Amino acid sequence: MAVALVAALALFTSVARANYLVRECVPAQGVGAPDAQPTVSGGPKIYQSNECTGGARAGWGLGLESNGAANEGQWKGWFFGAPPHTHFATVKAYVHEYAAYGYGGVYQGGSDPAHYFPQGQVFDWFPIDNTTSYHVFLRCFASGGCSSPGGAGDTNVDAAFAFLTDFTADVVDEVAPSLTASGDLLSGQVVRGNQPLQVHLSDLGGGVQSVLVRVNGVASAQTPDLCGVNTSVGAYTTLKPCPNDWSGTVWLDTEHGAGWSNGPNDVLICGWDVGGNQSTCIRRTVQVDNSCPGSGGTAASSISSGVDVGGERRSRAGITSNDQPVIRGSLKDGSGAPVAGATVCVYETVDLPDASRELATTVTTQGNGRFATRLDTGPSRKLDLVYRYNDRVLSDAAELDSTVVPTLRMPKKHVHNGSSAVFLGHLPGPNSEGRVVALQARVGRKWRTFKQLRTGQDGEFHGTYRFTQTFGVVQYTFRALVKRQSGYPYEPGASRHRKVTVHG
Repeated sequence: MAVALVAALALFTSVARANYLVRECVPAQGVGAPDAQPTVSGGPKIYQSNECTGGARAGWGLGLESNGAANEGQWKGWFFGAPPHTHFATVKAYVHEYAAYGYGGVYQGGSDPAHYFPQGQVFDWFPIDNTTSYHVFLRCFASGGCSSPGGAGDTNVDAAFAFLTDFTADVVDEVAPSLTASGDLLSGQVVRGNQPLQVHLSDLGGGVQSVLVRVNGVASAQTPDLCGVNTSVGAYTTLKPCPNDWSGTVWLDTEHGAGWSNGPNDVLICGWDVGGNQSTCIRRTVQVDNSCPGSGGTAASSISSGVDVGGERRSRAGITSNDQPVIRGSLKDGSGAPVAGATVCVYETVDLPDASRELATTVTTQGNGRFATRLDTGPSRKLDLVYRYNDRVLSDAAELDSTVVPTLRMPKKHVHNGSSAVFLGHLPGPNSEGRVVALQARVGRKWRTFKQLRTGQDGEFHGTYRFTQTFGVVQYTFRALVKRQSGYPYEPGASRHRKVTVHG
């Protein structure tokens, strides 16, 4: 098996492999055997040594050497046990073994029957599949007991021995990790700028490995590898290489980070353990608004604004659809001093049920902290004036009630009785198509409707009227009237007056 860390290193894949590779006692790479546990039965005369990386015989590995007498069935060994909630898919090691004086080498996995090393000196892989442990030991097999020259630590080459190196285990992590997350990002409110996400990841098996946040399907942020693979051997060097738990903060840049956009964002938070098991992911829709750029310099603490009406600022003002309203305001810091050079964003929301807030313009404060800007002509709308300093936001609001002023033209100013007058006009948008326009004539002090028209897709309207009852020379006054209509974001209004002279 080439590196079994594919799941641990390639975090951007959603397929979990659930295995991880461990190598211990690799003398050529200076890797020790921290998980090797010495075992003994009956206190036999067998010398144990751990010389994976150091000692007089550095590189010999985990040693078992006969050094005196032992009864039949007595042994000493080295034991590797899979961590809780894991097991070995395959486990194996190189063993250099020599049987003599009634002693012989044995290897065993879990509760499986023991496997005896061949008689004589061997140096080969000895694998076992699907087990929870790997045990190598030197045992006395002679019915009358075993004897061997030498004493403790004797390096007599005539002694029976078993030396283990290159222990390699393909570990299966049996349980998925659990993940929790919190922070303003998940609260449902509109966020902007850099946002901290508090994350807790826990695992009962080989330990937690990483957390990844995807935004709109794009990998946006992740934790570092929490385990730390040993690249020299292409594997982990302990059987439980990662912590059971990790709590920390993942920072998400909603303004410049990968995948983010203004508006709704699909955010998916997932955690992995060392084997590649994926947690139950947390999915949220996060509303982002970075449309107003952050201001530098001194932070403001208050904003005041309004619509300029005759030199006075008002939070609500009436205008016509032909007016370009002026918005004025000021920024101050906590001590009441003006804040100069700051950006203020002006948002508009048209008075329609399905309208979205749109950035209309930005304006910069002057040296006295004041700002002013002229908006385009348009419908009734709500205004939001926003100042942003890093992730802090100040805002103020105003409203514009816009009275519609249709255009009205009459190409002929003089017509004869029996002829028709032509009426042409236009309504401002949005939603100006299909609107009812009443043509009215003034009779004395009253206006009377003589014809109703409906606008086309571009808001244009046209109609004619034939004069049949005019005698002498009479001058008529006309206007186009638009009443309040559902889905048309204007107050009722009328056009300028137009006059036509009819000759009878």
